[in-house]
Amino acid sequence: MKVFVRLCFVCSLASSVWAQDSTSGSSSNVATPYEGGAGQGPIRIGMLGAESVPISISMTLDGSYDTLLGAFRVDKDGKLTPGSGSYGVDGGFTISGQKKLRRAVFGISYLANYNHFFNASNFNGSNQSINLAYSRRMTKRTELTLNTAGSISNRVLGNLLNRQTDGFEFFSAPTNELFDARIYFLQSSMALGYRLNNRWQLQFSGNGGVVRRQARALADTNLFGGAVGANYRLNRRSSLGLTYTYSHFDFGKQFGESDINGVSGNYSRELGRGWQASAHVSIFDVRTVGVRRVALDPVIAALLGANQGSEAFRNVTRTPGFGANVSKRIRLSSYSVGTERGVQPGNGLILTSIVSTYTASANYQLKAKWSMTALALRSKMDSIGTGNLLGAFSSDSFQVRLTRKLTREIGFTGGVEYRKFKIEGSSFDRSGSRVSFGLNYAPTSLPFGK
Repeated sequence: MKVFVRLCFVCSLASSVWAQDSTSGSSSNVATPYEGGAGQGPIRIGMLGAESVPISISMTLDGSYDTLLGAFRVDKDGKLTPGSGSYGVDGGFTISGQKKLRRAVFGISYLANYNHFFNASNFNGSNQSINLAYSRRMTKRTELTLNTAGSISNRVLGNLLNRQTDGFEFFSAPTNELFDARIYFLQSSMALGYRLNNRWQLQFSGNGGVVRRQARALADTNLFGGAVGANYRLNRRSSLGLTYTYSHFDFGKQFGESDINGVSGNYSRELGRGWQASAHVSIFDVRTVGVRRVALDPVIAALLGANQGSEAFRNVTRTPGFGANVSKRIRLSSYSVGTERGVQPGNGLILTSIVSTYTASANYQLKAKWSMTALALRSKMDSIGTGNLLGAFSSDSFQVRLTRKLTREIGFTGGVEYRKFKIEGSSFDRSGSRVSFGLNYAPTSLPFGK
């Protein structure tokens, strides 16, 4: 765990790579602690609902029941059969919150736990997730933002990345996985904003990251990219922006790479007290090199004893992208709905892809002692080019979690998570759920507080 945290910290300091939008590669969502930049807003990492909170630590002890753990097991006849559910226990801790300085903001959200399953010992082990952000006003005109995120996980349901609703914005985060297998993810970014005057601001940003999958049949991902954009504030509530982005994906354990150039126009507006709305449209030029399967000539097929072979290909695709989001913040509560269509590096089985997502989330303070978080997500992933014979991958998920304070430092927590995903044109169709409940202990805040 210490090595993992140190690696994330080093990458955040040494990063020469650039910030992009959560799904499309656009840099319109560069996060800073100041309200001045068009299309920008305060960092959300370490926030509770709509307000920042002191950096604090909490510990949990949960009991759970997971279905379909180890969904692909071989029976005595050599056939793949779905796994069974298993009861389990897990203990973990969280460090989360924001530290505000005179000219800077630091946000952290770190989650770690250890799971023990009684009927699925292969999934015993630790899972971790970290999200760090540091934003500082260097001069009256210049702002610098550093962001690092990473995770270690071994399954789809219960993946800590899927629980985060605190500003996790990296588009390559492995949250759309198909198989239960251990995954290592790390991505860092750096963004520089320069204000020309009260209306114009320039943005320069970049990012880089890796995804490593333990399963030999699934591809690893390496990526980097850059972006440059300009934003113009129309008035106190509205702004326009134009951004050019470049991204590169290449894949380990499989032959293939993609270069993506994109141009995006964005618009954001403050609709009223606590209301925010934004939208963007994009066009992407995707150049992909890979390997595809082809039908062999009957004569060659007879000689080789196979009906199919492989050939290298190069494909150029131009495709549109878009996105829209509406959010509302009231004290400790926040709500948002959004949609996005953009280019992503895939999930290790399906590589460079067009991904369309639809999301709705709520972080609601019910009463003084009750709080609730909920997230609904639908996504569809289509391979770009002809490098994949599989149909589109679709995923539907829903999760809700309730917390009830029993004392000032001890609370009861319970949650439900459901996910269904399938591949079109295939018999593959998997769904699973997770139910958990337990106790949460949150001692007083760390000395440096808010």
